[in-house]
Amino acid sequence: MNKGAFVRQVVKDYALVAPIPPGNYSFAGNSVGCKEIVCHLWKESSAPRTLLDIGFGIGDLARIVRARPEHAQWHLDGIDGFHVACCNTELFNKKHYRHIWHGLAQEIPAEQLASYDAICLFDVIEHLDVVASKALLRHLLASLGPNSRLVLSTPLFFWPQDHKNPDDLEEHLIGIPAHSLVALAPLMYFIHSDFLVGTFVFSRKSLDLIDGFVPTSDKAFDMNAGRVHLESLGLKADDTLYFVNPA
Repeated sequence: MNKGAFVRQVVKDYALVAPIPPGNYSFAGNSVGCKEIVCHLWKESSAPRTLLDIGFGIGDLARIVRARPEHAQWHLDGIDGFHVACCNTELFNKKHYRHIWHGLAQEIPAEQLASYDAICLFDVIEHLDVVASKALLRHLLASLGPNSRLVLSTPLFFWPQDHKNPDDLEEHLIGIPAHSLVALAPLMYFIHSDFLVGTFVFSRKSLDLIDGFVPTSDKAFDMNAGRVHLESLGLKADDTLYFVNPA
């Protein structure tokens, strides 16, 4: 990666670049998004693949991938803007991630993004405001290779969440109505029945439909409103993986 001003490499080729100072670290950051969806992205799951895990948190995506022997040739890289997430020596010693960077997704060069078979964004985009979220989504879609995939999960409503610490990036700034993601012609999707978190898979073709992505900063768009809206589209939150638009 061509390092931006705020990007620092922590792990390179499965090894720590430098020792992480001892500290009283508390690791968090997970998603109820359907991470297992990555196992359905390609018919030949044992072929070599590279994935970028944006906002890797506690590394749950890597745990799921590494649990499957057929993914032995997959390489995962991760980037997280939360400093503490990049101090997880126990996670990094498992060698689940090839490269780890401390930084923001917006700082990743397009040529770096284009090298991945899949870019994963599990419960990250709702931490950005309306303008920044659309800009990031446009950047990621525009940077996809012709056969690459963008995997994105997010609450399909405004899920209030505030900071725990001043620098933790935990606050939710937007809600994303289901139509904003359906309008991008996903290849497949999964919607969690209890939490109304949707996981969607897109190709580069979705870039042409980016104007349909219309998140909201209206906190009144709560879970109930999100469910009503989802039903108006004829969609169900039923924990089922749907394949809707062949690549």
